[in-house]
Amino acid sequence: MPFSTDANWPQGLLNIFNVNRNQDAPLESRYYGPYDRLFNYAVIEGSFTFYLAPQSAPDFDTSPRDAVDFVVFLVVLNQQKKPVLIAEIKDDRWANESDKRQRADAQMRQRYDQMLFNCPIPRLYGLSLLGTSLRVYCGDTVTGDVTPDFVGRPNAHRVLPLDFLRGEWDLDILSSDGLKKMQEIVAYIKAETANVVG
Repeated sequence: MPFSTDANWPQGLLNIFNVNRNQDAPLESRYYGPYDRLFNYAVIEGSFTFYLAPQSAPDFDTSPRDAVDFVVFLVVLNQQKKPVLIAEIKDDRWANESDKRQRADAQMRQRYDQMLFNCPIPRLYGLSLLGTSLRVYCGDTVTGDVTPDFVGRPNAHRVLPLDFLRGEWDLDILSSDGLKKMQEIVAYIKAETANVVG
Protein backbone atom coordinates (compact mmCIF):
# COMPACT_ATOMS: atom_id res chain seq x y z
CA MET A 1 0.00 0.00 0.00
CA PRO A 2 1.24 3.54 -0.64
CA PHE A 3 1.92 5.78 2.35
CA SER A 4 -1.03 8.08 1.61
CA THR A 5 -3.53 5.26 2.18
CA ASP A 6 -1.80 3.29 4.94
CA ALA A 7 -3.92 2.64 8.02
CA ASN A 8 -0.80 1.85 10.06
CA TRP A 9 2.93 2.30 9.73
CA PRO A 10 4.46 -0.77 8.05
CA GLN A 11 5.55 -3.39 10.58
CA GLY A 12 9.04 -3.42 9.10
CA LEU A 13 9.44 0.29 9.87
CA LEU A 14 8.19 -0.22 13.43
CA ASN A 15 10.69 -3.08 13.82
CA ILE A 16 13.52 -0.78 12.69
CA PHE A 17 12.53 1.75 15.38
CA ASN A 18 12.23 -0.91 18.08
CA VAL A 19 15.60 -2.48 17.32
CA ASN A 20 17.35 0.90 17.22
CA ARG A 21 15.58 2.27 20.29
CA ASN A 22 16.91 -0.66 22.32
CA GLN A 23 20.39 -0.49 20.82
CA ASP A 24 23.32 0.63 22.92
CA ALA A 25 24.42 3.48 20.67
CA PRO A 26 25.11 7.19 21.08
CA LEU A 27 21.79 8.74 21.90
CA GLU A 28 20.60 10.75 18.90
CA SER A 29 22.47 8.57 16.40
CA ARG A 30 20.29 5.57 17.18
CA TYR A 31 17.38 7.40 15.53
CA TYR A 32 19.32 8.50 12.46
CA GLY A 33 18.64 5.35 10.43
CA PRO A 34 15.02 4.87 11.47
CA TYR A 35 14.05 8.46 10.66
CA ASP A 36 15.96 8.35 7.40
CA ARG A 37 13.84 5.34 6.47
CA LEU A 38 10.59 6.91 7.73
CA PHE A 39 11.06 10.13 5.74
CA ASN A 40 12.16 8.26 2.65
CA TYR A 41 9.07 6.05 2.90
CA ALA A 42 6.61 8.85 3.68
CA VAL A 43 7.81 11.63 1.40
CA ILE A 44 10.31 10.48 -1.16
CA GLU A 45 9.69 6.93 -2.42
CA GLY A 46 8.47 6.80 -5.98
CA SER A 47 9.39 10.41 -6.65
CA PHE A 48 12.45 12.36 -7.62
CA THR A 49 10.83 15.67 -6.70
CA PHE A 50 12.26 15.51 -3.16
CA TYR A 51 15.37 14.30 -1.47
CA LEU A 52 16.47 13.98 2.12
CA ALA A 53 19.49 16.04 3.11
CA PRO A 54 21.02 15.79 6.58
CA GLN A 55 22.13 19.22 7.73
CA SER A 56 25.60 19.52 9.17
CA ALA A 57 26.02 20.15 12.86
CA PRO A 58 26.71 23.68 14.10
CA ASP A 59 30.32 24.71 14.47
CA PHE A 60 31.57 23.14 17.70
CA ASP A 61 33.84 26.13 18.38
CA THR A 62 31.04 28.69 18.25
CA SER A 63 28.20 26.57 19.61
CA PRO A 64 29.52 23.53 21.50
CA ARG A 65 26.25 22.87 23.29
CA ASP A 66 24.22 22.70 20.06
CA ALA A 67 26.83 20.61 18.25
CA VAL A 68 26.65 17.83 20.82
CA ASP A 69 22.90 17.35 20.59
CA PHE A 70 22.09 18.13 16.99
CA VAL A 71 20.65 15.96 14.24
CA VAL A 72 18.51 17.55 11.54
CA PHE A 73 17.06 16.31 8.30
CA LEU A 74 15.77 18.55 5.56
CA VAL A 75 13.45 17.37 2.86
CA VAL A 76 14.02 19.74 -0.03
CA LEU A 77 12.79 20.28 -3.54
CA ASN A 78 15.24 18.51 -5.76
CA GLN A 79 15.33 21.18 -8.46
CA GLN A 80 15.67 24.32 -6.33
CA LYS A 81 17.13 22.87 -3.10
CA LYS A 82 14.46 24.69 -1.09
CA PRO A 83 13.17 23.30 2.23
CA VAL A 84 9.62 21.97 2.31
CA LEU A 85 9.87 20.09 5.62
CA ILE A 86 12.31 20.33 8.50
CA ALA A 87 12.79 17.79 11.23
CA GLU A 88 14.95 17.96 14.29
CA ILE A 89 15.59 14.70 16.10
CA LYS A 90 16.64 14.29 19.71
CA ASP A 91 16.79 11.37 22.09
CA ASP A 92 13.79 10.31 24.19
CA ARG A 93 15.35 11.77 27.35
CA TRP A 94 14.75 15.28 26.05
CA ALA A 95 11.02 14.90 26.69
CA ASN A 96 11.61 14.41 30.43
CA GLU A 97 13.62 17.53 31.29
CA SER A 98 12.33 21.09 31.18
CA ASP A 99 15.64 22.65 30.10
CA LYS A 100 15.97 20.18 27.22
CA ARG A 101 12.40 20.82 26.08
CA GLN A 102 13.16 24.55 26.11
CA ARG A 103 16.34 23.96 24.06
CA ALA A 104 14.51 21.73 21.58
CA ASP A 105 11.91 24.46 21.07
CA ALA A 106 14.57 27.18 20.75
CA GLN A 107 16.57 25.14 18.22
CA MET A 108 13.48 24.49 16.10
CA ARG A 109 12.66 28.20 16.09
CA GLN A 110 16.25 28.93 15.09
CA ARG A 111 15.82 26.59 12.09
CA TYR A 112 12.75 28.62 11.11
CA ASP A 113 14.78 31.82 11.34
CA GLN A 114 17.27 30.25 8.92
CA MET A 115 14.90 28.53 6.48
CA LEU A 116 11.33 29.85 6.50
CA PHE A 117 11.73 32.48 3.81
CA ASN A 118 13.49 29.99 1.51
CA CYS A 119 10.45 27.70 1.50
CA PRO A 120 8.74 27.75 -1.92
CA ILE A 121 5.28 26.82 -0.58
CA PRO A 122 2.99 28.83 1.73
CA ARG A 123 3.69 26.81 4.89
CA LEU A 124 6.87 25.17 6.13
CA TYR A 125 6.15 22.34 8.53
CA GLY A 126 8.68 21.43 11.18
CA LEU A 127 8.81 18.25 13.20
CA SER A 128 10.48 18.33 16.59
CA LEU A 129 11.04 14.71 17.55
CA LEU A 130 12.15 13.72 21.04
CA GLY A 131 12.58 10.03 20.39
CA THR A 132 9.22 9.31 18.79
CA SER A 133 7.38 12.08 20.67
CA LEU A 134 6.32 14.69 18.13
CA ARG A 135 5.59 18.39 18.28
CA VAL A 136 4.46 19.88 14.98
CA TYR A 137 5.44 23.41 14.03
CA CYS A 138 4.16 25.40 11.08
CA GLY A 139 5.65 28.55 9.64
CA ASP A 140 3.79 30.94 7.33
CA THR A 141 6.12 32.07 4.55
CA VAL A 142 4.20 35.33 3.99
CA THR A 143 3.75 36.58 7.56
CA GLY A 144 6.70 34.85 9.20
CA ASP A 145 4.44 33.56 11.97
CA VAL A 146 5.39 30.23 13.52
CA THR A 147 3.01 28.06 15.52
CA PRO A 148 2.76 26.91 18.20
CA ASP A 149 3.28 30.28 19.82
CA PHE A 150 6.54 30.86 21.65
CA VAL A 151 6.39 30.36 25.41
CA GLY A 152 9.06 32.36 27.17
CA ARG A 153 10.80 31.47 30.37
CA PRO A 154 8.25 32.16 33.15
CA ASN A 155 10.75 34.00 35.33
CA ALA A 156 14.19 35.09 34.18
CA HIS A 157 15.45 35.05 37.78
CA ARG A 158 14.39 31.49 38.61
CA VAL A 159 15.05 28.02 37.28
CA LEU A 160 12.56 26.56 34.85
CA PRO A 161 9.58 24.85 36.44
CA LEU A 162 9.76 21.08 36.05
CA ASP A 163 6.56 21.12 34.01
CA PHE A 164 7.74 23.79 31.51
CA LEU A 165 6.51 22.72 28.03
CA ARG A 166 5.55 19.29 29.41
CA GLY A 167 2.93 17.64 27.23
CA GLU A 168 3.87 19.67 24.14
CA TRP A 169 5.43 16.58 22.52
CA ASP A 170 2.39 14.44 23.26
CA LEU A 171 1.90 12.81 19.86
CA ASP A 172 3.79 9.59 19.15
CA ILE A 173 4.76 9.71 15.48
CA LEU A 174 4.49 5.90 15.31
CA SER A 175 0.89 5.87 16.57
CA SER A 176 -2.11 5.87 14.25
CA ASP A 177 -2.67 9.56 15.09
CA GLY A 178 0.99 10.24 14.31
CA LEU A 179 0.60 8.48 10.96
CA LYS A 180 -2.51 10.56 10.16
CA LYS A 181 -0.67 13.78 11.02
CA MET A 182 2.25 12.79 8.77
CA GLN A 183 -0.14 11.86 5.94
CA GLU A 184 -1.80 15.27 6.28
CA ILE A 185 1.54 17.10 6.20
CA VAL A 186 2.94 15.07 3.30
CA ALA A 187 -0.29 15.49 1.28
CA TYR A 188 -0.07 19.26 1.82
CA ILE A 189 3.61 19.38 0.78
CA LYS A 190 3.03 17.33 -2.36
CA ALA A 191 -0.06 19.31 -3.43
CA GLU A 192 1.57 22.70 -2.87
CA THR A 193 4.81 21.63 -4.50
CA ALA A 194 2.87 20.47 -7.57
CA ASN A 195 1.32 23.97 -7.76
CA VAL A 196 4.76 25.60 -7.62
CA VAL A 197 6.38 23.22 -10.13
CA GLY A 198 3.39 22.82 -12.42
